[in-house]
Amino acid sequence: MPEPFTIDLDEVLNRNYPGITHVDPKRAALLVVDMQGYFLHPDQPAYLPGGNGAPSSETVLENAVRCVELCRSHGMPVIWSRWGLRGDGWDVGRWAPKWPAWHAGTPQGPAWENPEIEIAAPLKPLPGEPIFDKSRYSSFWGTPLQTFLQHLPDVDTLVIIGVTTNFCVRYTVEDAFSLDYHVLVIADCTTATNDPIQYAVGGSGQYIAALKDFQIGLGDVWTLTELEHDLATAPAAAPAGNLVGVGG
Repeated sequence: MPEPFTIDLDEVLNRNYPGITHVDPKRAALLVVDMQGYFLHPDQPAYLPGGNGAPSSETVLENAVRCVELCRSHGMPVIWSRWGLRGDGWDVGRWAPKWPAWHAGTPQGPAWENPEIEIAAPLKPLPGEPIFDKSRYSSFWGTPLQTFLQHLPDVDTLVIIGVTTNFCVRYTVEDAFSLDYHVLVIADCTTATNDPIQYAVGGSGQYIAALKDFQIGLGDVWTLTELEHDLATAPAAAPAGNLVGVGG
C-alpha cells in the first residue's frame, strides 16, 4: 500500500530562518531529478517503498505530476535529469560495490538500454524541456546543466523534486547552493533509501535527516500544498515553450 505523506514539517524542521518566502515564477525553474522507473516501479531493484516517515514512490510520482503541471502553468522552465551507467562498465566507478543488487556496469543493471531508465509515466518531458543524463549523484556533475542555466539569466531559484532525497537530490541541492541559487525542495515530491537509525522512532531515517540538512544550511523545504498556495498569488502564465537546445 502506498505510504502517504503525513509529516508536519514544522514539527521536524526548524523553518524559522527561511531563505525563500515567496517563489517568483519569473525567476524560478523546476528541476526534476531522476524520476525514473528504475527507482519508482516495484519490480525494480532500486524501488523506493517509503516508510518510517518517507512517502512511497507511488505517492511521490503522483505529487510530481501535480508539481510539474503547476510549474508549467506558471511559465516556469522545467528541467529533467536521468541517472544511468554504461552496460560495459566503462563508467561504473564505485557504484558496483556500494549497490551490489543493482548489477551496476552490466547490461542487466541500470544501463541506458534498460527501458526502466526512462522517465516514469505519466511524467513526460515536453519538447524543448532539456534532459541531462548523468552517471553520478549530482545533476550538475559531468553535465551542461549550469551552462544551460546561464542561458536563463533571470532564474535565481531552483525548485527541486525527485529521488532520492539523501543521494541524488542531496548532492544536486549542495551544488545548486554552492552556485548561489536559492533552493527549494518539495518534501512530498521526494523520497529516500530510508534505512532508519532507530526503527522505533518515526522519521529517524535518511529522508528526514536530509530534509533537516536542506532546511538548516542549504535552502528551504516546503510541501506541494505550500507551493500551490504560494503560486496562487502569482498570475498564471503561458507555458515556457522551447528552451535553449542543450541537454540529453
